[in-house]
Amino acid sequence: MTRRTQLTFAALITGLAVLLVGSWAALRGDSEAPSTRDRATTRHRKVGTGFGDAMAKSRARGAQIPRIAPARDDGMVSITGTILEVGSGAPVPAVEVVFRSSAGEESTTADKDGTYHLEVPAGMYRAFVRDDAVLSVGRMDRVRLPGLPTAETAGVPDEALMPLVVATRDADGVDLSVIRGGALEGRVVDGSGRPVANAVLRAVGDIVRPTLGTDIVETSDDGVFVMRLPAGQYRLDASHARFAGVADGGQITIESGSTIRTEVTLVPGCVIAGRIVGLGGRATNDGAIERQWGSTAFEFAPTGTIESDGTFRWATTDEVDVVLRAWPWMSPPSESKVFSCRSGARYENVVFTIPDRQPDIAGVLRDHAGAPVPFANLDLAPLDHGGIAQQERTDAEGRFGVFHMPAGRYTITAHAHGRGVVSTTITSPRVGLELALSGTGRLEGTTALLENGSFELVLGACLDDGTVSLPRDHRLVSVVDSRFTVDDVPACDLKFVALRRGDARSGRAIVPAGGVAQIEIGFGGPDDSDEPEYEDHDVVPDPGEAASGDPWGDPSVEREADQEAAR
Repeated sequence: MTRRTQLTFAALITGLAVLLVGSWAALRGDSEAPSTRDRATTRHRKVGTGFGDAMAKSRARGAQIPRIAPARDDGMVSITGTILEVGSGAPVPAVEVVFRSSAGEESTTADKDGTYHLEVPAGMYRAFVRDDAVLSVGRMDRVRLPGLPTAETAGVPDEALMPLVVATRDADGVDLSVIRGGALEGRVVDGSGRPVANAVLRAVGDIVRPTLGTDIVETSDDGVFVMRLPAGQYRLDASHARFAGVADGGQITIESGSTIRTEVTLVPGCVIAGRIVGLGGRATNDGAIERQWGSTAFEFAPTGTIESDGTFRWATTDEVDVVLRAWPWMSPPSESKVFSCRSGARYENVVFTIPDRQPDIAGVLRDHAGAPVPFANLDLAPLDHGGIAQQERTDAEGRFGVFHMPAGRYTITAHAHGRGVVSTTITSPRVGLELALSGTGRLEGTTALLENGSFELVLGACLDDGTVSLPRDHRLVSVVDSRFTVDDVPACDLKFVALRRGDARSGRAIVPAGGVAQIEIGFGGPDDSDEPEYEDHDVVPDPGEAASGDPWGDPSVEREADQEAAR
């Protein structure tokens, strides 16, 4: 696998994921208004300015409360719903329900029957539950460049994991689901048993993570930490200036309602640090530090990151010889270097120099109106023998350059939130390429057997000219009088799944740019859709990985085959 290769060919809607996300939805279908409507008190709390920026750059788009609901002259919106537990569907009482926007937090406490009522200004909100016993969770998105945990991310909520609600009118049945988890408590020490302060510890699971960021913590002065995690299997990793990582892999099992106490030992390991420069010492872009897993220049995989200032820090607890290279965005890769990693080894002031070469593929990415699209990711998949898979990113002017690409045919795909998708076939070498995104449209529809309530909509993929997988956002869609609307969906042959209380309904719609696609979702009845359900996807290693038996591949570095596209 080469050059930051993590191409996702599949819509990430597996059988397991459908069941899990369906459980997250856990949405009630009754039209009775919650009993808290007349009793609940809405509390307001301001949040930092950074959240406003995050909302503006949100990876998930909103499902508007349908325009058919009556408007209110005071500019406020009444939202009611129930907090439901994953799996059992039981209501969860006495938890804090939070709707968060760039202006602050609006919160209330769920009643004894699990219902809640909020009066909020019309606007865009991220919804979640804040409690010690239960957790709001979200499905993790694809990690393009794996790296070490940082103090800046410790305990920081991940707004992209929270369902997004664009509240324009009153709505009932806007239900939220939670999962019971457990606590991981303990102390981080060195090999002599001395506590390690300011170590950043991260619990890495397979599918979901807590929306409030309680899976990343920084230790106190005496090395103590507390994590709150959904039930499941985790491995621990850590970052600290004096250590390379966790001894013995840090495997942990969390059960619902449990409190696990552990001692985590950090080891010196091998640390390699330095900077990336261009010819003449000029600055480079951020990007990937790659490790070689095979024997050729095409057999590298991303295992670390280059910071925005051109510096890097890479660490391993393995005692092996490693081959590393640097590959910033919009640049060719550096020459590789060999490091003999042993416990306690330190390589400081390492310099990787990026050569001055021309790209094999170059062009600009534009939206449907012709405006350049900055900082969007592109994925390239080979169609001919000898080709390699790559990912690249546009610059601030929407330009991109792809380097180190063997001659041949490739599928190139891109997606930008609120601007649509593109998928086309090109031949390398190719310069002057113009890629145009499809734009967006709207879904309007009806729900059989659901008059008032809500459901979760998961956008899977666009299937026009090859599969373009869409990010793992989830939209909480409000239904009023059996009708709903969803704005800002990609204009394409759209594959989606609607979920309510574990009832998963797949569908497909041709969404025109600037137009409307009409759909019907038949919750509760037989699934008479002509479209097949999403099947389990296969996680298929890169051919080089399969051949080499790569023992150190990170689970975030994966390639997923789309069974749906093969039909």
